[in-house]
Amino acid sequence: MRNIRNLKDPTAVVLLWLLWLLCWPRMGTATTLPKVGCTEHDTTITCDCNNDEQPMVLPQLHGAVFQVVIRNCRDLTVEPNALDNTEGLRKISFKQLQRLVLQQNALSVPRDASNKALIVDFEDVNFQLIASHAISGNIEEISFTRGRIEQMHPFGFTTIKDTAILLKLDGVTIQRIESQAFKKFAVEKLIISNCNFVGNLPTRAFYELEVSSELAMHNNQFQEVHSHAFSFKLISKLSLSENRFAAVDGEWLEAYIKDAITLRGNRFGATSEIAFRSLGVHRDYQLSERLELRFHNNTVQSLPPGGKVPGVAAQPLRFDERFALSIRQLRYENVWSCEQLDMTVQPPQPHAEFFRQHSEQLMFRAVANEPQVVPAPFVPLRQLIAEQCQKPSYTAYIVAGSVLLALLVLLLLLLLWWWLAQQRRRRKLDVVQPEPRTYKETQIVYQIENAGLLKTDL
Repeated sequence: MRNIRNLKDPTAVVLLWLLWLLCWPRMGTATTLPKVGCTEHDTTITCDCNNDEQPMVLPQLHGAVFQVVIRNCRDLTVEPNALDNTEGLRKISFKQLQRLVLQQNALSVPRDASNKALIVDFEDVNFQLIASHAISGNIEEISFTRGRIEQMHPFGFTTIKDTAILLKLDGVTIQRIESQAFKKFAVEKLIISNCNFVGNLPTRAFYELEVSSELAMHNNQFQEVHSHAFSFKLISKLSLSENRFAAVDGEWLEAYIKDAITLRGNRFGATSEIAFRSLGVHRDYQLSERLELRFHNNTVQSLPPGGKVPGVAAQPLRFDERFALSIRQLRYENVWSCEQLDMTVQPPQPHAEFFRQHSEQLMFRAVANEPQVVPAPFVPLRQLIAEQCQKPSYTAYIVAGSVLLALLVLLLLLLLWWWLAQQRRRRKLDVVQPEPRTYKETQIVYQIENAGLLKTDL
């Protein structure tokens, strides 16, 4: 009762009126932003800010319309349910917006008979904020071309049409997207190309997505990509080409592939040995031969197990054994350590099976004896082992000495045989020689022979 009496007090009433008057201007500022002027021509509504410097808000759109074009805005806010009162809307385009804020349910398209599946196109748009559930509903295609995304909250892009046709990001600079920013939707084709992810990509940034046709990531720049940042329930064809990653932590890419997978020409810095272990074969794959995983012309800098700083020695990469792994020209930015070899066998072989199986296609820089201005070229691991990891061997010297000794023995045997042969020949020529005579005795013998009194054989 005391509180009721206080409310009837004129002083209390005056105070309430004063508080209301003080708060009213502040409460009204959120709704007093000027609205963009929109003109209608045939089935197209064009909302043009004419590069006005002051912040503006998109008005609620009404009626039957096929296309909406919003352009030339310096600072624009799209409030919740801006499209709820439209009928037959097929496409909405945002062009040349320097600052755009999409509030919750800003582009939420209801699924009813009066609305077609929507095509959303952002061209040269800088997003200040994409709030949670800002883009959802009956959306068939959505593309971001150039521009920038400063911040994207969780569930910023969520469940859309049962199976959308296209989600495309081309030439976009992405400052920060939070975990589960892209969550639980199915799309036929997902293309991310020429984008620069300035901030680190958190876990589950792309979460529980299905790509029924193709996921293509080409020529993108990433900073650190955290474990399970990309998580896909299904990808029919996966293609990663010419991307650059400062670091990939743990199993950064989780995906189950149905038809084809190719990773070509990428550069992975600070790469965990289990970075690609969560790539698997989808249960709907029915062919008898194993699905080929093409890992061609990539560069990695491997991390030690459990480490954050790139180690000195290279580490083997792990892949699902259900893939038929095809490795070509895999370049390691690590130094090869001869301690990773089994020296009990000849020639020495790496302990890790991955290095043994692909020694012709794993490339390491040759270790130079002297400092070089230009980095040493990459050489195959097998060649590097043969040139730098073989123990000094004296086999050649032993063989050469043995050969020379054998030749010397053979020469001695030949000499011995020649000497014996000469001795045999001399024994056969043993001739009886006449007894020695003096000169006078010889003359007497000649005279007797001449007289015919003595006959001799001499």
